[in-house]
Amino acid sequence: MMLEKTKIITLQTPLESAGGKLVYTELELKEPVLVQAEQFYERREQKGALNAMRLLISLVSGVPETPLANMQFTDYKRCEAYMLGFLGFDPSTDGNN
Repeated sequence: MMLEKTKIITLQTPLESAGGKLVYTELELKEPVLVQAEQFYERREQKGALNAMRLLISLVSGVPETPLANMQFTDYKRCEAYMLGFLGFDPSTDGNN
């Protein structure tokens, strides 16, 4: 299975930051680098899966965590599904061993 290297998630409800000066209508997600995955697993141990996934989405998209806390849950689930493709990647099943 080939994973998309980037994915645009169009948000149902825009997210705002800096008192409304920054508005995010979409999130551009990409494959995490190793240190981002490490931060995800560390945060998951400390604060749980939802909090850790919010951190990972923030790290790969460049959108601060604070506005992401107000993301619609269905948008979150779209982001989570994409990111879990990388976190659950099994190289023995991708046909490139």
